[in-house]
Amino acid sequence: MNQPLRIADALVDRLTHGHERHGQRWHLHLPREGEPATEIRPLLVLLGLPTFGLAFGISLLTTYGPVILIHLTRSPTAVGALIGGEGAFALVVPLAAGAISDRLPPSPLGRRFPFILLGAPVAATGLALLPFTSSIGVAGAAVLVFFVGYYVYYPPYRALYADLLPRTLYARAQAGQAIARGAGLGVALLAGGLLLGLWQPLPFLIAAGILAATTIALLPVFRLESECRNSTLPYRPASLRGILREPKLRVFAAVNALWEFSFAGLKSFIVLYVVRGLGRSPAVASAVIAVVAVAYVAGAPLAGWLAEHYGLLPVLRVTSLVYGAGLLVGAVPHTLTPLLIGLPVVALAGAVVLTLPQALAFTLAPPGSEGAAAGLQDFSRGLGVVLGPVAVGAVIGVSRSFFSSTHGYAAMWLVIGVPVLLAAMLLNRLSDVD
Repeated sequence: MNQPLRIADALVDRLTHGHERHGQRWHLHLPREGEPATEIRPLLVLLGLPTFGLAFGISLLTTYGPVILIHLTRSPTAVGALIGGEGAFALVVPLAAGAISDRLPPSPLGRRFPFILLGAPVAATGLALLPFTSSIGVAGAAVLVFFVGYYVYYPPYRALYADLLPRTLYARAQAGQAIARGAGLGVALLAGGLLLGLWQPLPFLIAAGILAATTIALLPVFRLESECRNSTLPYRPASLRGILREPKLRVFAAVNALWEFSFAGLKSFIVLYVVRGLGRSPAVASAVIAVVAVAYVAGAPLAGWLAEHYGLLPVLRVTSLVYGAGLLVGAVPHTLTPLLIGLPVVALAGAVVLTLPQALAFTLAPPGSEGAAAGLQDFSRGLGVVLGPVAVGAVIGVSRSFFSSTHGYAAMWLVIGVPVLLAAMLLNRLSDVD
C-alpha cells in the first residue's frame, strides 16, 4: 500500500502544492466552517475524480455492454435482464456497504477505504473481463461482478463528502460531483462507439484503467483524513434499523425513489417517443438528448449556487414543481417544435433536482451515519430504476386509443410527471431542515 500512496502523492503534489494562484500556494487540507470553496479546491477536485471514473465505467457498460452480450445470446430479453440487474443490486448492496462503513473501527486510512479498496478492483475486473468472454454465462458473471464492485465502492465513497466537508459546502460539492458524473457519462457515450470500432475490448479496458487511476488519486485524501486529530470527524453511527426508523430519512427515501422513477422512465422511452410517437429520425432523438445533457451539466453549478443562497429544501421544492409541471405539459403537443421550446427550462429544473439529493440525505442523517444515508439513497434509486420503465411501458401499452396521435407514447409524460409533483408535496414534511 505504501507504493501506491507514494505514487499518488507525487502525482497530486503538483496540484496541491506545486503552483501558485493569486500569490497563494494551494495545499490539500481539511476545510474549516465558513471557508470558501475556492480555498479547498484541490480537495474538491480529488474527491470528485472517482465520480468521473465510476460514471464512465457504468455508462460504458450499460450502453455498449449489450453490443458484447447480443453476440453471445439471441435474446434481447436476456440482455435487458443482465443490464437491468443494476436496479436489483442497488436494492441490496448499498445499504449494507454504507452502514457497515459507518461502523468499522478506525484504520490508518479511515473507515471508508476498505470498501473502496475492495470495490475498485472488483468493478474493474468485471469491465476488463466482459469483452473477452465467449459464453453468456461468463459474460453475465462479469456484468454482475461489476455491479457488486460498483455498489460496494459507491456509498462509502460518497460518504467521504460528509466526513470531510462542513454542511455549508455540501451543495457546492455535490454540484462539482454532478459535473464530474455528467462528464463521465458524456465521454463514455461519445468515445465508447469510436473505441469499440477500433478494437472491441479497448473501451472496456480503458474504463477499467480510468477507474483504477481515479481511485489511486483519492489515496492522499485518505491520508489527510487519517492525519486529522481534531473532533470535526465524529463517528457516532446509528444502527441500520435506526436509520430506517428515522421519519425524515424515510420521507427522503420516498421522495428520491419518486425522482428516480421519473428519470428512469424518461431515459428508457424518450428515444421511442421521438422516433415512434412523433415519427422523427433517430438523429433528431439524439439532438433532443444532447439538449438534455447540456442542461444537466449547466444545471449542476446552478443547483449549488441556488442551494447556498436559498436553502436546499426551498430550491428542491420549487424546481420539483417546475420539473413535474413541465413533464405533464409534454403530454399535450403532437409535434416536436413545442417540445423543443419548453425542453431547456424543464431539463434545467430536472438537473437541479438530480444534483441535490445527496446533500439533502447527508443533512438529514444523524452524525456519523452518512454512509448509511448514502446507501439509503442508492436503495431508493434502485426502486425507481426497477419500477419506472416497467410502469411507463405498461401505461403506453394501454393508452394507444387515448393518445392515438403519438401511438400512446405521450402517456409517458403523465406517468413521469405525477411522481415528481408528489415528491414536491412530500418535501413539505421536511420543512424544518436547514
